[in-house]
Amino acid sequence: MAPSTITLTIPEITTYHKRPYPRISPNQPSLTQASRTVLIVGGSAGIGLAIARAFIHASAATVIVTGRRPSALAEAVARLKAEVPAHGSTAVRGIVSDMADPEASAKLWDGLRNEGVVVGVLVLNAMATGEAKPLVEAGVESVWRAFETNVRGLLDYTERFARQEGEGKKYLINLSTSGIHNYNAETAANPAYSLTKNAGTLAVQLVAKDTDPTALQIISFHPGGVLSESARNAGYDESTMDWDHEDLPGQFAVWLATEEAQFLHGRFVPVWWDVDELSTGPARERIEGDEHFLRIGVVGL
Repeated sequence: MAPSTITLTIPEITTYHKRPYPRISPNQPSLTQASRTVLIVGGSAGIGLAIARAFIHASAATVIVTGRRPSALAEAVARLKAEVPAHGSTAVRGIVSDMADPEASAKLWDGLRNEGVVVGVLVLNAMATGEAKPLVEAGVESVWRAFETNVRGLLDYTERFARQEGEGKKYLINLSTSGIHNYNAETAANPAYSLTKNAGTLAVQLVAKDTDPTALQIISFHPGGVLSESARNAGYDESTMDWDHEDLPGQFAVWLATEEAQFLHGRFVPVWWDVDELSTGPARERIEGDEHFLRIGVVGL
């Protein structure tokens, strides 16, 4: 995945962040995740790992991370266990699973149900980039493989999450990209990625449309440009751009999993926007007054 630049700007927001800031610190009492089980899909490296770390520092009862590579997942779990504060009680576990594999998904969710585990926060971080070729050159089979993760797998997890038994409000956080709307940006140089992430984000947007946010809160966000393992594998390094700190999306995700962010239900927001400006004043007024704002649609209609 190519690096991102700040393209999501609006006049109502004047403060932007590239690093974590006190207002979204997981140590804030108002952002506590105590008693919750958090499942982070694709949490063994990069942004997913940073999100898992933030939920640990927000005192989640259990943090579960999934990944496809057993060795990388085991290493991630060891690192996360070291993040648990000296007097903390967060349980950390890893589950090898591929969101694109229906049998693996069923095994994961059936296993949690049989253990009596109810996931309170689901973070959809796993994704498939597809081939960096024009769609007709990549071929339908290649493009469809990206759909299997970015759309079918996403819907499968969303449905299983929503249908869990157990009381209490649930929170779904979907990591997306500016490639879903800015088709000329460097992040959208891969059309299969742009197409399937757009479709996946629209899918959860439509689920949110038919869902009571007091029961299931659903928000998509752009995590910024982080020098992750996948970015390095694509040939990027520290000199490529002014990267965002990985703890910015990590801590922003914790804020999204609170009542404070309920007004963003069904919307797509970038990690850079200051949450106080987003929550109050002109930005909040625009969100509440325009049902199309920050949602996938056709500009001008």
